[in-house]
Amino acid sequence: MPIADRLVHSLVIVTPTADVAGYVDEYGQPVAGIPTSVSVAGLIQPKTAREIALANQAGAELADHVIFLAPRALSTAAYIRFATDDGDRYQITGIRYFDFGNDPHLEVDARRVVSAALVTS
Repeated sequence: MPIADRLVHSLVIVTPTADVAGYVDEYGQPVAGIPTSVSVAGLIQPKTAREIALANQAGAELADHVIFLAPRALSTAAYIRFATDDGDRYQITGIRYFDFGNDPHLEVDARRVVSAALVTS
């Protein structure tokens, strides 16, 4: 079964953009540009049995996961979230490219950060 058939989650990759040149806020800090978002299909899996057990109990605030994606340009500056933003963000900690045979894919190490404060309406 090809990896593309296993990518069952609708995800969004959010990548911050460079600061807006010459613009600073009231504290003198550079103003960040508007982040780019791209919708992708992926598969998010907990890395260890600990995360699986905690997911059944409302989940841990911080947990390590592996996200499988089709090959694409990706940066550790980005984060991944579900298409329906539920407040969970997966901060990318590592990216591995696998090209074995006819099924190339990315395995992305990510730390899940849960926060109700991240949910926007």
